[in-house]
Formats: sequence, C-alpha cells, structure tokens
Amino acid sequence: MQYLMVLLVMAGIVLVMAAVLAGMSYALGMAMYSRAALAQVITTDACAQCEADREWYEGLPAWQRSLVLAWWLANRYACASKGCG
Repeated sequence: MQYLMVLLVMAGIVLVMAAVLAGMSYALGMAMYSRAALAQVITTDACAQCEADREWYEGLPAWQRSLVLAWWLANRYACASKGCG
C-alpha cells in the first residue's frame, strides 16, 4: 500500500511540474509575441493573422521554439477553431 501511495505522489508531482512548465512556456510565448512590437498591420481576416503568427514562429531559432511550444499549440488550436489551416 505504501508503494502505491509513493507512486501516486510521484505521478502527481510530475503532472504538477508539467502543468507549471506548460504555463511558463505559454506566458513566455505571449511575452515574446507582442503584436505591437512586430509592426504589422492587424487585419480583420483571422486567417491572415494566423498565417502571420505561423511565419513569426517559424522564424524563431529552434531553442526559442521549444520555449514557446505551449503558446504555439494554443495558437494553432485557436486558428483551427476559426477554420484556418
């Protein structure tokens, strides 16, 4: 029984740490992606904005992409829900 409790506590700690890291990644992505700093024209076309987001993300070095992965996944989900590819 103690073994099971230790295993569950370890699994809980791993899940909490994963959630914290995902939250920090999302926050870092939001901070790095400031639409005002990009000096781009914000259009009313949602798909054009999604494409601009994709170009910005693909222009990042690989180490920065891994840091903002949670933001990128949330952004892709939001774009997919708008019907953009």
